[in-house]
Amino acid sequence: MLRIIDVKAINLANTTQTIVQVYTDEDIIGVGHCDTSPYVRFIIEGELKPILIGKDPLETEALWTLMYRSSAWNGLRGIVIHGMAAIDMALWDIKGQKLRQPVWKLLGGKYRDKVIPYASLTPLSFKPYDLAKRTAEYREMGFKAVKFGWGDFGRISVEKDVELVKAVREGAGDDMKIIIDAGRPWGCTSSWVIKTARRIEKYDVFFLEEPLNPDDIDGFVEVKASVDLPISTGETMSTIHEYKTLIERRAVDILQPDPSRVGITQWKIIAKMAEAANMMCIPHDWSTGINIMAQIHLVASIPNGGYIEYMRPRPGREKSIEADLIDRILEEPFELKNGYFEVPNKPGLGVKLNEEILNKYAV
Repeated sequence: MLRIIDVKAINLANTTQTIVQVYTDEDIIGVGHCDTSPYVRFIIEGELKPILIGKDPLETEALWTLMYRSSAWNGLRGIVIHGMAAIDMALWDIKGQKLRQPVWKLLGGKYRDKVIPYASLTPLSFKPYDLAKRTAEYREMGFKAVKFGWGDFGRISVEKDVELVKAVREGAGDDMKIIIDAGRPWGCTSSWVIKTARRIEKYDVFFLEEPLNPDDIDGFVEVKASVDLPISTGETMSTIHEYKTLIERRAVDILQPDPSRVGITQWKIIAKMAEAANMMCIPHDWSTGINIMAQIHLVASIPNGGYIEYMRPRPGREKSIEADLIDRILEEPFELKNGYFEVPNKPGLGVKLNEEILNKYAV
């Protein structure tokens, strides 16, 4: 019977990215990833690895519960769960390789053969002309959707917010979806968000992401009840229990769990919970090609999705570490075809690490 014999965590220099490799006695190696504090390495190798040695890696849900319950004393949120998420991702990769099936099929099958990657850009603080120009460039590349975030939005004035969104829409034209990520501006109030949302609705914003502190559930409820613009949140949350609260309170329209912070097992459960509540589930990502591949498998396996986040480097940083970890960490780069990424059919996640890039940043 297949058994886990080792778990290794690799921090990537000057980032919040950690790659996990789970080894088995049949020489099948699963790859996972988490986006969190680099101290997660000590949790993975010191706390979680001993729990998993000798276990059957195909028992993904049972092993998630085992790790979760065994980690109660160390905290049932945050960095501990992030470490579990990376391991869980690797276990699903192993399961697919062992059974010679892509992860999406093990998750129940696919609803689509291709997904829409939206170009995720920062910051939302360029001059309006530059914002419009950059948006138009990505439209010309073939992207069907674009997101700008953080920067000045929600941090200067309602008027500035409107000016920025207007510029993005002008660059996008009429046929490209635009997404605005406020980046949880801690000083922003629900009244500010409501004023901004009402004024930018005319620019046909697909959704407004994290306009408030993620702990301000009452604020999200107030905003959602006051505007027609879809509202989203979830990237900082790590368990189904946190998402359960969002769903029960009807606090948002769209949930955004990050596979590198919740794992594949939990992500699929969250998506099913969202489906039952008639909510969309669109994953968050700002990390590596491994997580993008996990996004593709997950979104392919649900009816209430269709989009993934695809971070694009800032102008002049096309050869940066961020670009390396998104576009060059895998041997086979992502290929945009008519605005879509095709869903892979290779066993597991279908990822093969570029050892040159991995060794360049491994610490």
